[in-house]
Amino acid sequence: MLSLIAIAKNEAELMAQFLTHHQNMVDEMVILDTGSTDDTVKIAKAHGAKVFTFEWCDDFSLAKNFCLGKASGDWVFSLDIDELVDPSDFEKVRKITQGDPACCLLPQWNYYSDSRHQEWQPVLGRYPEMERNHTGFFVAHQYRLFANGHGLKWDGCVHEDLSQSLKESGLLGISPDIPFHHYGYVMNAQRNTGRNETYGRLVRKKVQNNPADMKAKLELAYILVQENQGRDAMPVLEVIHNQCEKGPILSRARTMLAQLYTADNRPDEAIMILHQAVTDDPNWVFGWKDLIHLLIENEHWEQVEMGLQTTKDLFGENPLLLKQECTFLIKTRRIVEAIPVARRLAQLTPAMAEYAGIADKCEALARKEGLI
Repeated sequence: MLSLIAIAKNEAELMAQFLTHHQNMVDEMVILDTGSTDDTVKIAKAHGAKVFTFEWCDDFSLAKNFCLGKASGDWVFSLDIDELVDPSDFEKVRKITQGDPACCLLPQWNYYSDSRHQEWQPVLGRYPEMERNHTGFFVAHQYRLFANGHGLKWDGCVHEDLSQSLKESGLLGISPDIPFHHYGYVMNAQRNTGRNETYGRLVRKKVQNNPADMKAKLELAYILVQENQGRDAMPVLEVIHNQCEKGPILSRARTMLAQLYTADNRPDEAIMILHQAVTDDPNWVFGWKDLIHLLIENEHWEQVEMGLQTTKDLFGENPLLLKQECTFLIKTRRIVEAIPVARRLAQLTPAMAEYAGIADKCEALARKEGLI
C-alpha cells in the first residue's frame, strides 16, 4: 500500500488537480493543513483525502513528521501541492513499492524561466506534457519515496531532509530515475515572494542554531543572492570554499562564488575557483559550463579548446556545452564550423526559440563572406 502525503496552507487553487492527478498512483492520500483560510480542507476531503490539522510553528520537519505519522501505507511518497509525477512514471513507482524496503533519492525538476540560474538547463522533450510552455529547469535531488516504519524522519526547520535518519536506519538508499515536477517558481509573483520571505527567515534560524552546517550556509548564500545582497553572500561562500569537504555542496558554493566574483569584476579569481571546482568534481557540468564561458569572455582560446574536448569526453552532446562551443567558434570567426554545432543545438532544444536562429545567422554570414 502506497500513501501520498503533503502539507498545505491555502492551496485551494491547486488541491483538486494535485489529488486527481495522483489518485491512480497511490492507495491513500493524506493532507496536513497548517492553517488554511480558504477552501483547501473542503476540497481535499471532497477528493478523497484524509485531512488532519497542525498548528504551524515555523518548522517544516515537525509538520512533515506529524503528517508521516498519519500515513498507514507500507510505502510513502511525500510531495508538495505544486509538484506532480508524470503518469508515465506511475508504474515505475508502483514497481519500486513492490520490492525490498528502500529510501529513494529522486530528481526534483524545478521549472524555471530565468536561464541565468547557475544550474539551469533547457528542457529536451522527455516529458512533453509536464514541460509544456516551459523552456528550462534546474534539478535538486531529494528523498521523497520510501518504505514506512523504519524510523525515517525529516530534520531541519526548512529545506528539511531524511539523510541523517536514513544513515541511522540502515535502510537501503537507491536513486531511480523518476523525476517529480515542481512548478512553484513559475507561478504567480505573490506565491514566490511569500515563499522567499518564509525560507529567508527560517534559513537564518537554521544557520544560527548550527553555524557549522555547510548545507545551511549554502542555503543562506542563495537567500542573500535572491535578496540582492551578493557582497554579503561572498564571505559565507568563502567559508564553504575553505572548509567544506568535497561534494555537491562545495561544487555549488564554488560556482556561485565564481559568479559573484565575475559580477565584481574579478574574472581571474572566478576562473581559478572554477578550475578548482571541476578538478575536484569533474562531473560538475555547471562548473565546466561557467568556466568555459569565462575563458571565452577573456579570450583564453587554447584553454577553451582543451575544456571543450574534455567535456565532450565527459558529457557527450550536452546542450549547455554545445552553446559554449558555438559561441567560441563564432567569436574566433570559424563560422562554417559553427553551423552544424548550432543545428545540433537547435535539434536537442526545440523549446528554445533563441537557439533556432543561430545556425541560419551563421550560414547567412558565411555566404556573405564567401566561405560557403
